[in-house]
This record gives sequence, structure tokens and C-alpha cells, in this order.
Amino acid sequence: MKRFLHNDIASLEHILETTSNKYANKVIVVDGVYSQDGDIAPLDEICKLSKNYDAFLIVDDAHGIGIWGDTGRGILESFSALGLVDLITGTFSKTFGSVGGYAVGNKEVINLLKYFANENIFSAAATPQSAGSIAKAIDLIDEEPFWRSRIWENIIHFRKGLESIGIDFGKSNSAIFPIMIRDNERAMKIADFLFQNGVFVNPILYPAVPQKQSRLRMSVLAVHTIEQLDKTLNLLEWAFKKQ
Repeated sequence: MKRFLHNDIASLEHILETTSNKYANKVIVVDGVYSQDGDIAPLDEICKLSKNYDAFLIVDDAHGIGIWGDTGRGILESFSALGLVDLITGTFSKTFGSVGGYAVGNKEVINLLKYFANENIFSAAATPQSAGSIAKAIDLIDEEPFWRSRIWENIIHFRKGLESIGIDFGKSNSAIFPIMIRDNERAMKIADFLFQNGVFVNPILYPAVPQKQSRLRMSVLAVHTIEQLDKTLNLLEWAFKKQ
């Protein structure tokens, strides 16, 4: 396994080029939307490299499906890459509001995973209740597109609010906002302050992230109201000044 620098196409190409004759198979694995930083993979360039170097491409779109794309088909739809990725993986625990996960690919690859993927072999089957709710959630992506519009309105509103009060949220351009604290103890204090005032956030601390990268991970939802977002922004502004 070889790691390339985050979203660095030159770094990825260097690895593919220097290993082109060393391995029978090559697989590129990336997220569509990165879960901790909220930024987006440059899938158009990654798809080109996968074809140029004959590499199998796997994209996890757990945080993009239902939100990105003209019809909610995810980050791959945004990049017109739905037919260019070899395997799409994701979860039913985010947009679909259920449990479990999925893998989408051609018949041969899916059959291989059914019989040789340990994660599948030793997992339990989905319950009828969860399968039914997932199927309905998939229908609602098409039937109620206004939720997709609503979440983008909330994303833009919250982003502008954070910018106006000078809070660092990295390079996020999705519904995930990493509120950068860069200190474990302070992150815990601010998270507790927010919780006591009715706002739940996930403090992400070292060693889950590198030293000096501690943050509060906030996720904007379509059902959040502008009043709730503004309350959160006001609390954040106060906490950053006092905590």
C-alpha cells in the first residue's frame, strides 16, 4: 500500500509512474467527500490517471450521495464520472437514515466481493425494516428534490456565517465543517459549552487527527433552520472569545 499526498494529483501520478511495471494490478482508493475535512477529491483528474495507468478506481461517496449532483447521484455525478469509476462504496447511515453499506460495480466484481470479501462474509444480512426504509429513502431523493436545495442553502448560510466571524473551517466546501481548534483540551471545553447550550458537535482529537489538528466536526442538515444555524454561529463566536 502506498499513500499519496492529499488531493495532490502530481503525487498520485508519481506513485503510478514509478510502480507501473512492478505490480500486476493497481487500485486507487479515494473518498468523494472527505469525512473529516469536508473537501472534495478532484475526480476528473483522478479518473484520467486511472485510465492512463490502467488502475482500478474505487470511490467512497458516503458523504456525497443525495447531496451532490443534479439528481443527487453524488460527487461522481457532479464530475460526470458515474461510468468511469470501477467500484462505488458508501453507507446507508448518512443520507438514507438507516444502517449498513453498499458496493456498486459490474457483476464480476460484485460476485468476487460476495465470496471473498471478509467484511461481507462475516456480516449479518440487512433486516426487512432497514431495507424497506433504504428503498423509500432512495425514492425520496427523486421525489423530493427540495431537500437537496434546502441543505445547500444551509451550507452556504453557515459557511458565510463562519467567514464573517473569522472561524477557520479549513478547505471544506460540503455539509461537513471542521471547526479548527488545534488544541485537545480547548476543543473539549468548547464542545461541552455548545452541548450545554443545545448544540451537539463531535470533538475530533489527537490521535484521530494529527497533533495541532484537533477540531469540532459539524454537519449541516437539510432540516436545520436558519435560526438554529445562527444560534450556533453566535455560540461559536462567544466560545472562541471566552474559552
